[in-house]
Amino acid sequence: MQFVTASDHRYGVAPFAQGVAASGTGRREAASDSMSFALVGILVFAIPWSDMIQLSYEVQASRVFTVVAAIATSLSLWRNRHIRPLQRPHVWMLLFVLWASASMTWTVEPEKSFRRTLSYYQLFLGAWVVHQCCGTAERYRKLLLAFVCGCYTGFAGLMVNFAAGVSQGDGRYTAPGFDPNDLAVTLVLGIPAAWYLSVRTSSFRWLNRMYIPCAIVAALLTASRGALVTLAVCLLFPLLSRPKASVRSVLSGIVLLLVSAGLVLTFWSGISIRRLSTIGDQLNARDLNGRMEIWQRGMDAFMEHPLVGVGGGAFGGAVGARRSRELAAHNTMLGVAVEHGLVGLTLFMGVVFSLLRVAWRAPKSERKLWMVSLLAWIVAITTLSWENRELTWLMWGLCSAQPWLNYPAAGRGSARGGHARA
Repeated sequence: MQFVTASDHRYGVAPFAQGVAASGTGRREAASDSMSFALVGILVFAIPWSDMIQLSYEVQASRVFTVVAAIATSLSLWRNRHIRPLQRPHVWMLLFVLWASASMTWTVEPEKSFRRTLSYYQLFLGAWVVHQCCGTAERYRKLLLAFVCGCYTGFAGLMVNFAAGVSQGDGRYTAPGFDPNDLAVTLVLGIPAAWYLSVRTSSFRWLNRMYIPCAIVAALLTASRGALVTLAVCLLFPLLSRPKASVRSVLSGIVLLLVSAGLVLTFWSGISIRRLSTIGDQLNARDLNGRMEIWQRGMDAFMEHPLVGVGGGAFGGAVGARRSRELAAHNTMLGVAVEHGLVGLTLFMGVVFSLLRVAWRAPKSERKLWMVSLLAWIVAITTLSWENRELTWLMWGLCSAQPWLNYPAAGRGSARGGHARA
């Protein structure tokens, strides 16, 4: 399976990959490196459908597997004596995790804060191992393909429930173990990566392109209004990254549109049009399924502890919920502000802005990929509590792990020009 394209040879990614391979110190080191990369690939594949497999204490199996992948990666790095330097986003991530750890000294719910802190360390480990394993363009694209295949698995779970007629309130379908909104946004966020791979590589081109109609159907079957808005943002990437005009590309686009329309019509009877049509009514009523009230209570709790917050995982208790475990902020920024105060929110925003900076500095194709992906994620988290979500930290890890970041400024400039010509 070859992912290195002709343009990669032009701007030096392929020689860089060969240099990394040539620097191996023996078969044992190479085998260790391959094993650790395989484990990280499995982890990236598992994250999009991780809610389908739950262990004790509501812990996803992928979170435990992160520790396994981190141990294997650490051993491989120790043997090969090659550790990839951290990028600026990783520094902000680590500072945010350390601040979350400090909140255990003043939290109103020690047990929840302890669990949340452990979770943040695990999430940072996941972003770190992705960064360490993405030293070449070939590996980077393999991890993106693993992510898309994981999204396909989540879509398969949705189809299983749809075929069995298993739905939630208002006729909403989802995969086993998933909240409909979480599943819909997860699958929609896979669109930019799938289209990027279909354009930048020749392997599995139609597998990647066919993911787009599947994600559209998923957003409709889950009847997630927030996912529809996120979908509109994600579809900007295919529009901005169309292949050069040719008879073949035009025909491919027509086929993709026809398949998308056909799938939507096929599943039309299972789509809760009534719920999706209430987007305008919910905005006019300033309700959003009770989110407005939760946000107001969250703001009140924030004003009581504006600087340091109430502690990780303690949002529900801070807003006076009777069953705090079941009450989420439904807004990532608000949740971070309430739990970690202005200090934590500043560190969290530091991660976001540094990722946008990394995306802007990337070559042309990757710049479009990550600017659109991050914008879609920002839109999604306005109604989701995703600061502690694996997909959030996976996207952070993939964005900051781009192999072209290894080059000096001049090299990045030539790389960007190579992409522009591709």
